[in-house]
Amino acid sequence: MKSLRVFLMVASGLCFSACYDFDHPLDPTPRVPVDGRLTGVWRCLAMEKDVDEPVAALTISRRTGQVAHWTFKPATDEALVEFDVHGSTVKGGQLLNAQETKADGSGKWSFVRYTFLLPDVLRLQVVKDEPFEKVEESATALRKEVEKRRGDPNIYDDFSVCIRVKPSEGPSPSPTPHL
Repeated sequence: MKSLRVFLMVASGLCFSACYDFDHPLDPTPRVPVDGRLTGVWRCLAMEKDVDEPVAALTISRRTGQVAHWTFKPATDEALVEFDVHGSTVKGGQLLNAQETKADGSGKWSFVRYTFLLPDVLRLQVVKDEPFEKVEESATALRKEVEKRRGDPNIYDDFSVCIRVKPSEGPSPSPTPHL
């Protein structure tokens, strides 16, 4: 996902040699409901970033029952990067199809695997396109090959670990007990 890679380079000073662009989603029509556990605001730290680099914000909201809207806000003054995301059930689990939202609909697709390390800690991995360079240029062939290799850790790049931002519930409690 070139845009996702650009976001990472800008927001966290990373430069990935891999690319994440695909011409087709795994499913052209969204069929899987949005995982409600993903919605909310997340503070994300890229996996290989320097200790003193700022974190970025990821906001995930429902666009429809099957499509989510992801907005990456870099910690710098760079522009927001936005994606429409829908899930696909593949043999062995689920992957997300992410397409950068562009007015002309020309955004490339990327595939994201997510794992909840804890209820409020999210790990994101992106499927590299390099292992699939020789796959026939069709959505069906791509899906078949991704399903075949979904469990192979070598097709993924670690992207980010995110912590859910808790909504404020009013003023902080007093640090001193009342007597």
